[in-house]
Amino acid sequence: MAAEKLLDKQETAEDVLEQDVVSFQAEGRLLQELGERLVASPEVALVELIKNAYDADSPTCEVRLADKGQTLLIVDQGHGMTRDDFVGKWMNIATASKVDERVSKRYKRRLTGAKGIGRFAVRYLGEHLTLITTAHDQERGLKAKLTAIFDWPQIDRLDDIRKATVNYKLERVPDDTPTGTTLEIRQLSTSADFASNPSLRSNVLRIVTPLQGLDPGKFKPDHRDSKTDPGFRVILPGEGPEGTDEINLADLVLRNYWGRLRIELKGKNLKFEVWVSSSKTSKTLEVTVATAISAGFVADIRYFPRRKGVFRAKGINGKAAWAWVRENHGVAVVDHGFRVIPYGYKFDDWLHLDADHTHNERDWRSSIARQEFQISPALRQRPKDNPALYLPSNFQLVGGVFVESKPPSLMKSGVDLIPSMDREGFLKNKAFDELVDFVRAGIEFLAWQDKRELDRLEIKEAKQKAESLREDFRRAIEHIKSSPTLTAPDKARIARAYGQLVNRIQEVEEYNQRARQSLIAMSLLGVVAGFMTHETRSLVFEMDKAARIVSSLAKKHSSLKEVSGQIEKRLATFKGQLEYSQMFLNGVRRNESMAMSASGQIRHVLKRFESFANDHGIKVEWDADSKVQTPSLPPAVYSGVLLNLYTNALKAVLGATSSIPNPQIAIRSWNERSAHFVEVSDNGVGIPVELRKRIWDPLYTTTSDTGNPLGSGMGLGLTLVKQVVEETGGKILLLDDAPPGFNTCFRVSFPMG
Repeated sequence: MAAEKLLDKQETAEDVLEQDVVSFQAEGRLLQELGERLVASPEVALVELIKNAYDADSPTCEVRLADKGQTLLIVDQGHGMTRDDFVGKWMNIATASKVDERVSKRYKRRLTGAKGIGRFAVRYLGEHLTLITTAHDQERGLKAKLTAIFDWPQIDRLDDIRKATVNYKLERVPDDTPTGTTLEIRQLSTSADFASNPSLRSNVLRIVTPLQGLDPGKFKPDHRDSKTDPGFRVILPGEGPEGTDEINLADLVLRNYWGRLRIELKGKNLKFEVWVSSSKTSKTLEVTVATAISAGFVADIRYFPRRKGVFRAKGINGKAAWAWVRENHGVAVVDHGFRVIPYGYKFDDWLHLDADHTHNERDWRSSIARQEFQISPALRQRPKDNPALYLPSNFQLVGGVFVESKPPSLMKSGVDLIPSMDREGFLKNKAFDELVDFVRAGIEFLAWQDKRELDRLEIKEAKQKAESLREDFRRAIEHIKSSPTLTAPDKARIARAYGQLVNRIQEVEEYNQRARQSLIAMSLLGVVAGFMTHETRSLVFEMDKAARIVSSLAKKHSSLKEVSGQIEKRLATFKGQLEYSQMFLNGVRRNESMAMSASGQIRHVLKRFESFANDHGIKVEWDADSKVQTPSLPPAVYSGVLLNLYTNALKAVLGATSSIPNPQIAIRSWNERSAHFVEVSDNGVGIPVELRKRIWDPLYTTTSDTGNPLGSGMGLGLTLVKQVVEETGGKILLLDDAPPGFNTCFRVSFPMG
């Protein structure tokens, strides 16, 4: 209407020469564009035609060559097409019939097509088509065979597609004539033997017959309201009797996985479940998500790491099993029962698994994993313990992600999983990005559980070895006691030595058990520290109000002045500690490297404990030129190392205050010969020679919390300091000879540059 009014207004300016409506036009080669441009490969073209057979309720679709390889035949035994079906659907480009009818007529199969252009894949395969289809014509009450001939080059030459005509013949056939459709494609666009090429056969079968041993969950065909579906089989040139053996091998391999992952998205509920073959129970994780994937999805993925004994004693030939995994590896996407190219094929990495393997990524990629089972900064730096470095590669996985995409006309939100026009992959939109993130999160959950299982098995094996060793020692002791060639004193001496070894093994095992349990608890401290820092800020706010009230009352009651002063002093110290903790945690999260003033960092650490040292009469001296710069390091690393060594020195000095008249600590920092040095010395209790090697062991501590205001510590400080320093390329040493006047001296060196 707006355009008509505009035209009316313009009539006053000049005479109207012509006013009418026009329609879009298309040349005959539009069909060539649809056939050749919207189909990416011979495999995709064949699959589009095979899908038509599936939708027609055919039990089989046979692809074979005739006329000495000059004609490609595609034959099915489906319900065929009536004359009305042919004219109204086959000849109607981009028909919406499969959008309106979402299940097949006879077996209620979910229809695989949606755009109505898949039939033009024949244009990609050859220049001439003879279509022969037999169907029961209900309107006429008989069976009829329709034959139509397509000459694509002749149609291409037309300047108007509306002039394109196709000759057809409809004839009555006996009532016992089987229904079905045959496509005879001649003047093939590719070499005559392409259909019998083993690689094409393999690729087509991968698409149309996704691995039968996987569980598609709710996407498994539902035939409760239909006649018994005989199933669907594709017969390709060169197919031999080995098919059954291949299916049996696939079933055997898939049942004998090392690990299995199942994911199901139902509404907003996303559930992950992992099984490991060496464990009797599964591990689950459920989260609530907002998603654009309206139909949800189900994933069934099997994990085959190249580890000793994966297929041992499983009734399967290990060499054949590994060859099958190598041939079928990858995580496929299956849409309406057909595999989607290129996901899970060779050189495809839609889940970014191989990319992260190549770069040794040390953190999870998915948003869910980072939220639900995050990896602490400290754990990221320990390759042996970091579960992200145990992430499976594509070559170790065999699985499928089962989905049901929707045509745009059926979408409620306008965004969903949408197949691309060339039938290769999905459009990259919000729904597809979510699918990638959700499946990747599941594989990361699998890696996390796998690493925990490996740790459990390692502990179990260590226990078994220790028990075996203890038993060997017991037998040796009994043998020594019964030996006729040894004297009684020799027997007693040797038996006593063996007995001490048995006890030592027991001690080490108990120590390792305590260490593992403590480290598991320690892994939670990062989360606890962040929470406590946040909650403590609220506490400080309330304490501030209380201190102001006491200060106000002290003006009227002199007896409260001393108490008020102590409260303000302690509160100021507490605030300083809190600010430092917050700064330290923020530094750990950012993990940014920079060069810093060494003297500034030392002053910052000493300031936090200044009142503590003064209250206990501890003299603290430090020496660092204002021009001395640290190497480029995360501030949390440098201050963390310094803080650990300083607090250790404080505890050592406090433990010896009764025996030393002048407790003191000294800190030095300097640069020399392309290295930065830090020394922390104290005149505390010292470290006995026999314990010097043990101080680096996790959870080993030389201090006691009895009477020590700083407590005993957890025995992790020096372990972590050594690890952090060495990961920066530096070294930490306990000097054999401390500076004059001191008993202990730790020296740290960081490489410059």
